[in-house]
Amino acid sequence: MRKQRRLTWVGLSICFLFSQRFWLLQAEEPSLPNAIENTVAAIEDIHGKVQHPFQCEHAKASVLFFVTHDCPISNAYSPELSRLRNEYEAKGFEMMLVYVDPEASAEEIKVHMKEYSLSAYTAIVDQKHRLVNASGATVTPEVAVILPDGAISYRGRIDNLFPELGQRRRVTTEKDLRNALNAIIENKPVEVSRTQAVGCYVPNL
Repeated sequence: MRKQRRLTWVGLSICFLFSQRFWLLQAEEPSLPNAIENTVAAIEDIHGKVQHPFQCEHAKASVLFFVTHDCPISNAYSPELSRLRNEYEAKGFEMMLVYVDPEASAEEIKVHMKEYSLSAYTAIVDQKHRLVNASGATVTPEVAVILPDGAISYRGRIDNLFPELGQRRRVTTEKDLRNALNAIIENKPVEVSRTQAVGCYVPNL
């Protein structure tokens, strides 16, 4: 009987420790922002020109694509990135590439953009992850759509071309970003404002 009570006590102690650890992990997990606190944040692009990625008073929204030069999934989206820029800049959106490689130089990014036909984009190297932290991006490629008031209207994947790591669809069936941008054009609420991006994790600093 005493042995049984001891085993029960040990079991309860283990359950308590695990539940306490789980609570700590949950408490330590940062919540993703729903709005940009400092919309006047200034950062230089790869040509040395000062940009304000979160400011878009004269545009419908600012669309930031978080990418890396060496992520296969990010590079696989280059054709769609070109199509998105050609289509939606003409409809009043500001489109920017945000390279999150801490050690990438502006010259390396220029070469990458030329190789993947992305040179028409305004590009920023976010080496200190100022834009990453402000928007809550965690994966490349991932997109954040910021409205003129600083609200993050959409954040997540571009579409469902890659449903999981190691899996690629022949044809996309859910075009999340396009749906969000089209809703903004039509002054409608974005029905799906958050999705899980699939790709390479943003490198640690």
